[in-house]
Amino acid sequence: MSGTVRRGRSTIIQRTAVAVIAASVLVGGLYFASLTGTSPEIYGNDFSVYYHAAREVISGRDPYQRSLGDWTPYIYPPLFAELLVPLALLPLPVAAYAWFLISAASIAFTACASAGLATDKPGSSEQQRAGEPATLQAAIAGCAVLLVLRFVLDTFSLGQVNALVAALVVAHLYLYSRNRTMLSAVALVVAVSIKLTPALFVLYHAAKLRLKYAVTCAALVVAVNTVSFLPFGSRGTAAFQTFVSRTLKNKQGYDFAYSGNQSLRGTIARLTCVGNESPAKECEVRNPADTPTLLISIVLLALAAIAAVRARSELAAAAPLSCCMVLLSPLSWKSHYVILILPAAYLLFTAITSRGRRFLWAALAATFVLFNLTSPRVIGLAAAEWADAHSLVFAGALLLFVSCVVRIQGKFGNHPRVC
Repeated sequence: MSGTVRRGRSTIIQRTAVAVIAASVLVGGLYFASLTGTSPEIYGNDFSVYYHAAREVISGRDPYQRSLGDWTPYIYPPLFAELLVPLALLPLPVAAYAWFLISAASIAFTACASAGLATDKPGSSEQQRAGEPATLQAAIAGCAVLLVLRFVLDTFSLGQVNALVAALVVAHLYLYSRNRTMLSAVALVVAVSIKLTPALFVLYHAAKLRLKYAVTCAALVVAVNTVSFLPFGSRGTAAFQTFVSRTLKNKQGYDFAYSGNQSLRGTIARLTCVGNESPAKECEVRNPADTPTLLISIVLLALAAIAAVRARSELAAAAPLSCCMVLLSPLSWKSHYVILILPAAYLLFTAITSRGRRFLWAALAATFVLFNLTSPRVIGLAAAEWADAHSLVFAGALLLFVSCVVRIQGKFGNHPRVC
């Protein structure tokens, strides 16, 4: 009887917690949606750009023809703008609130699905997966979000697409682990067609010798993105050229040395600028790649591929490459780091269920500090700018990457008891 009472109380507590979180999200969404503003012709945050691009598609133009502003152009493949057409039919405040709900649901799914992948046993059935302890999964999901909480809030404030991309990447892995390969491929193709960096997972599957699947995904990416330019008719070629010039060649002119860019390219750009700045003009870097960046990127990709081959679970195999999505992209704003929920879930589960956990807990604690305590709201604007200029957020992501690779290689501790 006492066991039944305890389970009943536990259920009530869980339901109450879910209700409180849901209510907080719904109310908080009103604030985040208000940051977009009310005028479709005035930039409020990045969702303003997406909304404007979708309205351009509705008007029969391509999303690159007319920008919301000189420094706020649409830089993604056209499929994203086309998918947002239903939201663009709504008034901007309503669309912004709906977009926040999509982003919040994406974060929740990313965390929960990552935790579910973490607790999967190799070869386990659906019934066995359903029997995994819900408390452990909830703890992993919550702590993974907490690790990147600053970036989650930044994504909400800026109205960015990062949460959706992270959810699609995790959905692709989750579906693949459950042998739903077609739906998995669709999720990956849509993710790549919104933001190019998930294309790294085509290499991931090739490294795992899933060559047919990798080729299929690559072919679908090409086909879907080709089709996405067709609605623009005779302007399709010009639209594609604008996309390549603006996004791949950086003709828009983003300064990769800017401290907000916490990628490998940004870090190297800032390092090479040291001692080369004139008092009158700061050092600026416009080239998306250079030799040191390419060489280090190849090394990191090789380590991620070796780890993928050696890993014993889908989440472990994908964790280092998830880090590479922000490390190797030429331009990684801090809000892009929400994708690190996935490797965070892997390291948290490993720290809980394996030996050698001191190193992992230390790495996770250091990463939390580097990610969250370098916020200007915590240490002030001047100190936060110093932290960004010294690439401390990048260092946190690199620490996660190294921890995942070292753990998979089995250099300390034993492998998890569950996974």
